[in-house]
Amino acid sequence: MYRINYLNRPTLITPDEVLFHAATDNNVDARQILPNIIVAEERIIAPALCDKFYEELLALKNVTVTTANQADLLTQINASLTASDKKNITVANIPVGTIINAIELVTNQDYVDLWNRFLWKLTAEAVDMMTTVPSWLRHTTKGQQKNNPPTIGGNGEASASGDRKDIQFKVDMQMQERIDPLIERMRLWICNRKETDKTKFPNYLKRCECDDFIGSRRGEGFEGRPDGISLLRKTDWVFGAYEERDERRDGRFRDFFDIGR
Repeated sequence: MYRINYLNRPTLITPDEVLFHAATDNNVDARQILPNIIVAEERIIAPALCDKFYEELLALKNVTVTTANQADLLTQINASLTASDKKNITVANIPVGTIINAIELVTNQDYVDLWNRFLWKLTAEAVDMMTTVPSWLRHTTKGQQKNNPPTIGGNGEASASGDRKDIQFKVDMQMQERIDPLIERMRLWICNRKETDKTKFPNYLKRCECDDFIGSRRGEGFEGRPDGISLLRKTDWVFGAYEERDERRDGRFRDFFDIGR
């Protein structure tokens, strides 16, 4: 679907695409979703795809409006909006410099298949997870306020709002039971196709190479954080987060509290 990318930087997904695949009401305000897309993609999707592949997909799925393509993009956007029963826009809504996002811009069929089979759903789930806490506890001019604060003796909408334990449970289960399994299945799907044809997914390389993925789960794969804490996985309990690291890793990962001594 053709949509305006209001984040002023390329992203894999748009709010409408999140609402299509995430377990949410279909009338959720796009503003609740939009600020969480970058966090979700950089936190979960980019490490799962590898930087080079992620950057390649960003370049393919986003295009900047120019005087040469403005009219054509407007036609494509309005056709997509009409198909989704949404209000059309005018050329004033897409001035030169606006970023447009669409899977239709991607001509590599393997990449389109990846998007439709795994990546669309996976990215939507990641964004939904990152939206959970901000949509529950908002940053307002009065400070941190619950979206639906409980009322004494109330039996209305606010009384059904999830509490802290509910929120923590949802986030943990989304990460462990929905997102992680999808990442693993996507990896296997990509690797099977790379084994058949090495030219497929050429930028799914280096630390995310199929043969090296098991090592990355042990903490040897993603630079910046050992033991996969930033990707696989962080919950209420993170065992060994500050323990002495294996000397075989060039001494790079020392006890957290030794840093700066």
